Amino acid sequence: VVSLLERIGVEEGFFITGGIAKNPGVVKRIERILGIKAVDTKIDSQIAGALGAALFGYTLMQKQAKAA
Repeated sequence: VVSLLERIGVEEGFFITGGIAKNPGVVKRIERILGIKAVDTKIDSQIAGALGAALFGYTLMQKQAKAA
């Protein structure tokens, strides 16, 4: 995970999503290695990706409906 984050770049205020975010040991280690803290959110980290995909799909449908 850290090598991917280092390749794409990461800034203060990043989120960790999915099941990995539910493991406090992994989160703390990623934060320690990167030297920055992840945002702690009340949103269930396991549904964050699904929520984003749903919002993306909804926006895409709206654009297609306007074009029709």
